[in-house]
Amino acid sequence: MLTQGLERIGVDTGGFRHINWSKWILIALTLSVAITLGLMGGRQVFRGRTLLEMSILGVAMLILMGLVLYRAELGILAIVITSFFVRFTIPTGTATNIPASLIVAAVVTLLWLLSMLVKRDAKLTTGPYVLPAILFIILAILSVPYSWLLLRPDLFGQGIWAKTESGFTFAQIGGVTLMVLLPTVMLMTASVLRQEKWFKLLFALMIAFAVPDLIQRITNVRLGIGDLRLQTGQAYALWVVALSMAQVYFNQNLRLWQRGLLLALAALWIYRGAEGTAVWFSGWMPSVVAVLFLTFFRSKKLLLVFLVAGVILVITRFDFYYHYLLDDAIKSDSNRFEIWQIIVFDLTLTKTNIFFGAGPAGYLPFYQKYYPGAAWVSHNNYIDILAEMGVVGVSVFLWLLYSIFHVGLAQRNQMPTGFLRGFNYGVLGGFVGSLFAMGLGDWFIPFVYNIGIPGFDFAVYGWILAGAMLALYHLKPREPVHAHSNI
Repeated sequence: MLTQGLERIGVDTGGFRHINWSKWILIALTLSVAITLGLMGGRQVFRGRTLLEMSILGVAMLILMGLVLYRAELGILAIVITSFFVRFTIPTGTATNIPASLIVAAVVTLLWLLSMLVKRDAKLTTGPYVLPAILFIILAILSVPYSWLLLRPDLFGQGIWAKTESGFTFAQIGGVTLMVLLPTVMLMTASVLRQEKWFKLLFALMIAFAVPDLIQRITNVRLGIGDLRLQTGQAYALWVVALSMAQVYFNQNLRLWQRGLLLALAALWIYRGAEGTAVWFSGWMPSVVAVLFLTFFRSKKLLLVFLVAGVILVITRFDFYYHYLLDDAIKSDSNRFEIWQIIVFDLTLTKTNIFFGAGPAGYLPFYQKYYPGAAWVSHNNYIDILAEMGVVGVSVFLWLLYSIFHVGLAQRNQMPTGFLRGFNYGVLGGFVGSLFAMGLGDWFIPFVYNIGIPGFDFAVYGWILAGAMLALYHLKPREPVHAHSNI
């Protein structure tokens, strides 16, 4: 109708028909969002920063938006790079700051969603994990207003947790942001990656910094300058070991020297964890679980050799493992079972709501009220989700975890190339290690009062890798590629 009206008054509208209106509308929406966010949060973001720093941040954000508009895959890689290197944060007026990786992930996912909306192509990837992921996101969002029905004024103002209602509300918003954004990033990755080169680039990003990071962990010398510092986080060792060992085991196209380097890299990271930080079980045990899982599929005989070697190692170093590691574990973590029992059977069952939980971090005010001076976080993702979202929420969460595992397991031997087969196995092994790690800490979905919002840096690449494994479903050939014989 607009073009017809312009033509009536003598305006040539031929050029308008060749304009890619979807692209320009998307750009306009993106700029509008960027300007709005800048006006709302500019003072907080740039407080105490020089004009040069502000200029660099502004240019970097514009470049990021341009890259994502050009190729959404670049946005996924940008999230990983930011989580590894960029320590810039947005102050919130509390003890917790918002990490740059969370900002980048929010911008990238927003652009992806706007792109689908403007192009009228709002299609998610297909798979059994999509429904539980969406349900989990919806339940997480609804858990916040629901928790307000349970919380009372007398629950606040005591202890180290939830000193004020307003402060606790902010903590809940941060917690639900993690619970929503992480699965959304996974769905985006599963929907976007469709070419092998992007999987290779993602693998290269995960492995490229393994040696520098290992050096800085051993020497305690940080690599970087200012807000640009290498910091990969607690879960990185698990993914380096799983991705490396899977290529060694299942990529028949690797050369001998490549296989040797990856094997040495995985061995060094396991040795560093088991010897250098042995008392920190969640720092190395998930890697061992991943290796055992992968070895089971590579060779049952080799798995038996590993298990026998492990038993011999424990026997020969019995004093170290029993008197040092076990004693330390008893002293530092012996109360965890008691904490879990209180959270599940007392707070969740009798004082909040067993079906829908108490919302993000919602059990802590109750814990402090009824157990003053003895309130602790669970250090367990499963217990946290049960307490925060009840039986309904944790059931959906377990459904989601099972769906991710089932897809990776079912397609493990149906990849078109040796690299993709190794990549699928690697993420599958790392995911199994993550399932184990979630029982020792809140690495997969950081708890807002423990690892906190900054933990997004260390959790997001695990969700991205899971999404990449799910995306491999669309790269399967019509005829399955049979596995090579086990040794």
